[in-house]
Amino acid sequence: MFKKGLTGFQIKLIALFLMIFDHVHYFFAFTNQVPLWFTWIGRVVAPIFIFMVVEGFIHTRNRSKYMGRLYMGSLIMFFSNQWITKWFQRGDNVALMANIFATLFLITVYLTIIDYLGKGIKERRIMPIVLGILGLVLPVGLGIFMMMNLHIPGMIYAMFLLPTPMIVEGGPVFVGLGILFYLSRDKKALQLTLYALVSIALIPWQNLSLQGLFYDNFQWLMIGALPFLALYNGQRGKGMKYLFYVFYPLHIYGLYILSTFFV
Repeated sequence: MFKKGLTGFQIKLIALFLMIFDHVHYFFAFTNQVPLWFTWIGRVVAPIFIFMVVEGFIHTRNRSKYMGRLYMGSLIMFFSNQWITKWFQRGDNVALMANIFATLFLITVYLTIIDYLGKGIKERRIMPIVLGILGLVLPVGLGIFMMMNLHIPGMIYAMFLLPTPMIVEGGPVFVGLGILFYLSRDKKALQLTLYALVSIALIPWQNLSLQGLFYDNFQWLMIGALPFLALYNGQRGKGMKYLFYVFYPLHIYGLYILSTFFV
Protein backbone atom coordinates (compact mmCIF):
# COMPACT_ATOMS: atom_id res chain seq x y z
CA MET A 1 0.00 0.00 0.00
CA PHE A 2 1.30 3.46 -0.91
CA LYS A 3 2.20 5.69 2.02
CA LYS A 4 2.76 9.43 2.05
CA GLY A 5 6.35 10.57 2.37
CA LEU A 6 9.51 9.28 0.76
CA THR A 7 10.54 5.68 0.23
CA GLY A 8 14.05 4.48 0.96
CA PHE A 9 14.79 4.39 -2.76
CA GLN A 10 13.69 8.00 -3.25
CA ILE A 11 15.77 9.20 -0.31
CA LYS A 12 18.81 7.36 -1.65
CA LEU A 13 18.36 9.01 -5.07
CA ILE A 14 18.26 12.44 -3.41
CA ALA A 15 21.42 11.62 -1.46
CA LEU A 16 23.19 10.37 -4.59
CA PHE A 17 22.33 13.60 -6.39
CA LEU A 18 23.58 15.81 -3.54
CA MET A 19 26.70 13.65 -3.21
CA ILE A 20 27.77 14.68 -6.70
CA PHE A 21 27.84 18.35 -5.64
CA ASP A 22 29.92 17.51 -2.58
CA HIS A 23 32.52 15.55 -4.52
CA VAL A 24 32.68 18.07 -7.35
CA HIS A 25 33.71 20.61 -4.73
CA TYR A 26 36.22 18.22 -3.15
CA PHE A 27 38.03 17.44 -6.38
CA PHE A 28 37.73 20.83 -8.10
CA ALA A 29 37.87 23.36 -5.25
CA PHE A 30 41.44 24.18 -6.32
CA THR A 31 40.06 25.83 -9.47
CA ASN A 32 38.28 28.47 -7.35
CA GLN A 33 35.34 28.02 -9.71
CA VAL A 34 33.22 25.72 -7.51
CA PRO A 35 31.08 27.49 -4.89
CA LEU A 36 31.42 26.43 -1.27
CA TRP A 37 27.70 25.74 -1.00
CA PHE A 38 28.31 22.60 -3.08
CA THR A 39 29.93 21.02 -0.04
CA TRP A 40 27.48 22.60 2.41
CA ILE A 41 24.59 20.67 0.93
CA GLY A 42 26.82 17.61 0.80
CA ARG A 43 26.87 17.47 4.62
CA VAL A 44 23.47 15.77 4.58
CA VAL A 45 24.59 12.84 2.42
CA ALA A 46 26.54 10.63 4.82
CA PRO A 47 23.89 10.78 7.59
CA ILE A 48 21.22 9.78 5.07
CA PHE A 49 23.20 6.75 3.92
CA ILE A 50 23.98 5.82 7.52
CA PHE A 51 20.26 5.97 8.29
CA MET A 52 19.42 3.83 5.26
CA VAL A 53 22.11 1.26 6.09
CA VAL A 54 20.64 0.90 9.56
CA GLU A 55 17.22 0.40 7.97
CA GLY A 56 18.72 -2.15 5.61
CA PHE A 57 20.34 -3.97 8.51
CA ILE A 58 17.02 -4.11 10.34
CA HIS A 59 14.99 -5.39 7.41
CA THR A 60 17.42 -7.55 5.42
CA ARG A 61 16.71 -11.28 5.31
CA ASN A 62 20.39 -12.14 5.58
CA ARG A 63 22.51 -9.85 7.73
CA SER A 64 25.70 -11.78 7.03
CA LYS A 65 25.39 -11.23 3.27
CA TYR A 66 24.42 -7.60 3.83
CA MET A 67 27.50 -6.99 5.94
CA GLY A 68 29.62 -8.97 3.49
CA ARG A 69 28.62 -6.70 0.61
CA LEU A 70 29.61 -3.62 2.59
CA TYR A 71 32.94 -5.15 3.59
CA MET A 72 33.69 -6.22 0.03
CA GLY A 73 32.84 -2.71 -1.14
CA SER A 74 35.27 -1.36 1.44
CA LEU A 75 38.09 -3.60 0.24
CA ILE A 76 37.46 -2.84 -3.41
CA MET A 77 37.47 0.90 -2.70
CA PHE A 78 40.71 0.68 -0.71
CA PHE A 79 42.68 -1.18 -3.35
CA SER A 80 41.09 0.84 -6.18
CA ASN A 81 42.11 4.07 -4.42
CA GLN A 82 45.71 2.81 -4.34
CA TRP A 83 45.71 1.74 -7.98
CA ILE A 84 44.01 4.83 -9.42
CA THR A 85 46.21 7.33 -7.57
CA LYS A 86 49.24 5.40 -8.83
CA TRP A 87 48.22 5.64 -12.48
CA PHE A 88 46.48 9.03 -12.36
CA GLN A 89 48.50 11.39 -10.21
CA ARG A 90 47.51 14.95 -9.36
CA GLY A 91 50.15 17.62 -9.23
CA ASP A 92 48.95 18.82 -5.82
CA ASN A 93 49.02 15.28 -4.38
CA VAL A 94 45.43 15.38 -3.13
CA ALA A 95 44.71 12.04 -1.49
CA LEU A 96 41.96 9.75 -2.73
CA MET A 97 40.65 8.50 0.60
CA ALA A 98 36.89 8.24 0.07
CA ASN A 99 35.54 4.97 1.42
CA ILE A 100 32.20 5.30 3.18
CA PHE A 101 31.74 1.55 2.77
CA ALA A 102 34.20 0.97 5.63
CA THR A 103 32.16 3.25 7.90
CA LEU A 104 28.88 1.58 6.98
CA PHE A 105 30.35 -1.88 7.47
CA LEU A 106 31.74 -0.97 10.89
CA ILE A 107 28.34 0.36 11.91
CA THR A 108 26.73 -2.99 11.09
CA VAL A 109 29.44 -4.73 13.12
CA TYR A 110 28.58 -2.58 16.12
CA LEU A 111 24.85 -3.20 15.64
CA THR A 112 25.50 -6.94 15.62
CA ILE A 113 27.49 -6.64 18.85
CA ILE A 114 24.74 -4.54 20.42
CA ASP A 115 22.16 -7.20 19.59
CA TYR A 116 24.43 -9.87 21.06
CA LEU A 117 25.00 -7.81 24.21
CA GLY A 118 21.30 -7.05 24.52
CA LYS A 119 20.43 -10.72 24.31
CA GLY A 120 23.01 -11.52 26.99
CA ILE A 121 21.55 -8.87 29.30
CA LYS A 122 18.02 -10.10 28.68
CA GLU A 123 18.99 -13.69 29.43
CA ARG A 124 21.27 -12.60 32.30
CA ARG A 125 24.23 -14.51 30.94
CA ILE A 126 27.59 -13.21 32.14
CA MET A 127 29.79 -14.43 29.27
CA PRO A 128 27.78 -12.82 26.43
CA ILE A 129 27.67 -9.58 28.43
CA VAL A 130 31.44 -9.59 28.95
CA LEU A 131 32.13 -10.50 25.31
CA GLY A 132 29.66 -7.89 24.12
CA ILE A 133 31.31 -5.12 26.13
CA LEU A 134 34.73 -6.21 24.88
CA GLY A 135 33.37 -6.18 21.34
CA LEU A 136 32.30 -2.55 21.74
CA VAL A 137 35.62 -1.44 23.21
CA LEU A 138 38.12 -3.55 21.26
CA PRO A 139 37.82 -1.71 17.89
CA VAL A 140 38.58 1.60 19.62
CA GLY A 141 41.68 0.21 21.29
CA LEU A 142 42.76 -1.43 18.06
CA GLY A 143 42.36 1.85 16.18
CA ILE A 144 44.47 3.74 18.71
CA PHE A 145 47.16 1.06 18.50
CA MET A 146 47.22 1.25 14.70
CA MET A 147 47.47 5.04 14.68
CA MET A 148 50.39 4.90 17.11
CA ASN A 149 52.25 2.32 15.03
CA LEU A 150 51.92 3.52 11.46
CA HIS A 151 55.66 2.93 11.02
CA ILE A 152 55.14 -0.83 11.16
CA PRO A 153 55.30 -2.33 7.63
CA GLY A 154 51.86 -3.29 6.37
CA MET A 155 50.01 -1.38 9.09
CA ILE A 156 48.25 0.80 6.53
CA TYR A 157 46.75 -2.34 5.02
CA ALA A 158 45.73 -3.67 8.42
CA MET A 159 43.91 -0.39 9.08
CA PHE A 160 41.62 -0.95 6.11
CA LEU A 161 41.28 -4.69 6.50
CA LEU A 162 40.12 -4.09 10.09
CA PRO A 163 38.09 -0.85 10.11
CA THR A 164 37.94 0.94 13.46
CA PRO A 165 36.04 4.04 14.68
CA MET A 166 39.28 5.99 14.90
CA ILE A 167 40.14 5.52 11.23
CA VAL A 168 37.00 5.20 9.09
CA GLU A 169 35.50 8.14 7.22
CA GLY A 170 33.50 10.29 9.63
CA GLY A 171 35.18 8.66 12.63
CA PRO A 172 33.38 8.03 15.93
CA VAL A 173 30.68 10.61 15.10
CA PHE A 174 29.37 8.68 12.08
CA VAL A 175 29.68 5.31 13.83
CA GLY A 176 27.89 6.71 16.86
CA LEU A 177 25.20 8.14 14.62
CA GLY A 178 24.50 4.69 13.21
CA ILE A 179 24.20 3.28 16.72
CA LEU A 180 21.88 6.13 17.70
CA PHE A 181 19.60 5.47 14.71
CA TYR A 182 19.46 1.78 15.61
CA LEU A 183 18.73 2.16 19.31
CA SER A 184 15.93 4.67 18.62
CA ARG A 185 14.53 2.82 15.59
CA ASP A 186 11.06 2.31 17.09
CA LYS A 187 10.71 5.87 18.39
CA LYS A 188 10.69 8.24 15.44
CA ALA A 189 10.28 11.46 17.40
CA LEU A 190 13.13 10.54 19.74
CA GLN A 191 15.30 9.48 16.81
CA LEU A 192 14.86 12.81 15.02
CA THR A 193 15.37 14.77 18.24
CA LEU A 194 18.61 12.96 19.03
CA TYR A 195 19.84 13.53 15.48
CA ALA A 196 19.10 17.24 15.76
CA LEU A 197 20.95 17.39 19.08
CA VAL A 198 24.02 15.68 17.59
CA SER A 199 24.01 18.19 14.73
CA ILE A 200 23.68 21.10 17.14
CA ALA A 201 26.51 19.70 19.27
CA LEU A 202 28.78 19.95 16.20
CA ILE A 203 28.25 23.71 15.95
CA PRO A 204 31.58 25.47 16.68
CA TRP A 205 30.26 27.21 19.79
CA GLN A 206 33.67 28.68 20.51
CA ASN A 207 33.53 30.55 17.21
CA LEU A 208 29.95 31.64 16.55
CA SER A 209 30.66 33.78 13.52
CA LEU A 210 29.97 33.48 9.83
CA GLN A 211 33.58 32.43 9.35
CA GLY A 212 33.35 29.78 12.03
CA LEU A 213 29.91 28.45 11.10
CA PHE A 214 30.18 28.31 7.32
CA TYR A 215 33.88 28.25 6.48
CA ASP A 216 35.94 26.75 9.31
CA ASN A 217 33.64 24.06 10.66
CA PHE A 218 30.35 23.38 8.93
CA GLN A 219 29.69 19.69 9.60
CA TRP A 220 26.73 20.82 11.73
CA LEU A 221 24.94 21.54 8.46
CA MET A 222 24.13 17.84 8.36
CA ILE A 223 21.02 18.94 10.25
CA GLY A 224 19.69 19.55 6.76
CA ALA A 225 19.08 15.81 6.48
CA LEU A 226 16.40 16.05 9.17
CA PRO A 227 13.46 16.70 6.77
CA PHE A 228 14.40 13.70 4.62
CA LEU A 229 14.62 11.42 7.65
CA ALA A 230 11.29 12.75 8.90
CA LEU A 231 9.63 12.07 5.53
CA TYR A 232 10.83 8.47 5.37
CA ASN A 233 7.70 6.33 5.24
CA GLY A 234 9.30 3.00 6.10
CA GLN A 235 8.87 1.58 2.62
CA ARG A 236 11.78 0.27 0.58
CA GLY A 237 10.48 1.53 -2.75
CA LYS A 238 11.93 0.33 -6.04
CA GLY A 239 14.77 -2.15 -6.21
CA MET A 240 18.20 -1.43 -7.70
CA LYS A 241 19.93 -2.34 -4.42
CA TYR A 242 23.31 -2.30 -6.16
CA LEU A 243 22.91 1.25 -7.50
CA PHE A 244 24.81 2.82 -4.60
CA TYR A 245 27.51 0.14 -4.64
CA VAL A 246 28.23 0.94 -8.29
CA PHE A 247 27.51 4.66 -8.56
CA TYR A 248 29.48 5.71 -5.47
CA PRO A 249 32.93 4.51 -6.59
CA LEU A 250 32.39 5.19 -10.30
CA HIS A 251 31.48 8.85 -9.89
CA ILE A 252 34.34 9.41 -7.41
CA TYR A 253 36.91 7.88 -9.73
CA GLY A 254 35.46 9.68 -12.73
CA LEU A 255 35.70 13.06 -11.01
CA TYR A 256 39.17 12.33 -9.63
CA ILE A 257 40.58 11.25 -12.99
CA LEU A 258 38.98 14.26 -14.69
CA SER A 259 40.51 16.58 -12.08
CA THR A 260 44.03 15.32 -12.87
CA PHE A 261 43.82 17.06 -16.23
CA PHE A 262 43.26 20.47 -14.63
CA VAL A 263 45.97 20.54 -11.97
